[in-house]
Amino acid sequence: MTTFSAASPSPDNALSARIPLLQTGVPGFDQILGGGFPSHSLYLLQGLAGSGKTTLACQIGYHHAHQGKKVLILTLIAETHGKMLNHLSSFSFFDEQLVGDRIVFIGAYPDLLKGGLRQLLKSIAATLGEQRPDIMIIDGFRTVRDAKPTDVALSEFMLSLNSLVSTMRCTTFLLSPTEGNVADSENTLVDGLIELSQYEHGLNLIREIKVFKLRGSKHLLGRHVFEVGADGIAIYPRLEAVSTSTGAMPGVSRQRLGFGIEGWDRLTHGGVAKGSTTALLGNPGVGKTLMGMHFIYDGLKRGEPCLVVGFYESPEALLEKARSVGLDFRTYYDSGALQVIWNPPLEILVDSLAHTMLRNVEARQVSRLLVDGVDGLREIVMHPGRSRSFLAALVNELRCRNVTTFFTQELAYFGQAPGDGEIAASMLFENIILMRYVDANGINRRQIGVLKLRENGYDAANHILLISDQGMSIEEAVAGPVHLTPTL
Repeated sequence: MTTFSAASPSPDNALSARIPLLQTGVPGFDQILGGGFPSHSLYLLQGLAGSGKTTLACQIGYHHAHQGKKVLILTLIAETHGKMLNHLSSFSFFDEQLVGDRIVFIGAYPDLLKGGLRQLLKSIAATLGEQRPDIMIIDGFRTVRDAKPTDVALSEFMLSLNSLVSTMRCTTFLLSPTEGNVADSENTLVDGLIELSQYEHGLNLIREIKVFKLRGSKHLLGRHVFEVGADGIAIYPRLEAVSTSTGAMPGVSRQRLGFGIEGWDRLTHGGVAKGSTTALLGNPGVGKTLMGMHFIYDGLKRGEPCLVVGFYESPEALLEKARSVGLDFRTYYDSGALQVIWNPPLEILVDSLAHTMLRNVEARQVSRLLVDGVDGLREIVMHPGRSRSFLAALVNELRCRNVTTFFTQELAYFGQAPGDGEIAASMLFENIILMRYVDANGINRRQIGVLKLRENGYDAANHILLISDQGMSIEEAVAGPVHLTPTL
């Protein structure tokens, strides 16, 4: 099973086992890197202005300075040292007392201006010999290219710099305001190339990071989102990449968990398999959330830690809805046995939400989970075409943790059956329950039926579902002709 915390290298990563790793201290970054940066090597952090390069590099530097290591920050044409310190001071990792002792700022542009690349290299060598830093950050490295050296001269400089930092056992980061994996010396002659970028979708903008290469390490491929907050940068590895890299296989359980609804547990022969996923499909207002809440309440009464993840109803609204049908969620919510993660489906990073969910599941050993509104989950997946693969990865991670999960999904007001999109998505779920309105002898009534219930027998008939202030219950099977009623 996987977590989103900083991770050590996997046992099968033989190269990383031989090469000491420099852990970054940046949440999520070491997991993407396969445990950290192989030490004493040369890395290029690139990205256009405002992408977060300086913040990321300095956050790594301060992390190690707090551990007693020395960090050297060389600047070419970049922001002044005063401005850089002023900007960094807004982050919690900043410590003014470290500056001048463990964190040393030196301007290197005069050397480049006076004697070109050779003088710059001599200056760097002399500074490394004098300061003996563990980490060096060279900000504004694009200035080296802008000095217009020949391709051969630049290649020689990069090779010499790489050899120098390796000999001096100083892990070095070059910061350059460029994008793309191009065949320039800066890209090809470094040991690692990491790009920070921004992805724009409509009016939304998200930050992303990608590792193009990292010699001596087995890193996660593709783009991963990150955000910049009061504590600095936090990276959320893309869930699909994490799930694929572990290769974890979910187990199979013979234990059945009931729905907690009178009559329905008997009709489903004991409920659903522990660790399975269930889709509750239905028209608006038909009772999907209430059915999921009954399932959660049944677990709470049995002493199981439970979690609800919602997008449309606040925790207080959810507690009131439960109270109105006789479910005492308040007691369990106040005690912490039940927790609610609520986010309106606005500008949320979907991988951040997944991280929060899985961390909660692992920390509390959650047994039952209700995701109220899979539609809301899909709405916050920014990249077109990603929602299905993300949902598949999330479902797999929950199965591997033996969490029994209910997802509610809303059908169209006027639809008579699940559409093509619902049928395609249903392949992700072991169990599917269909809830809809029917016209029974001129009365608008709720109907419930099982479309799929794996590893278990069940009553295949449609049944009338009743909701009262005492909760849900099941009436007789629907007999005779019924008509679907549009819900307005």
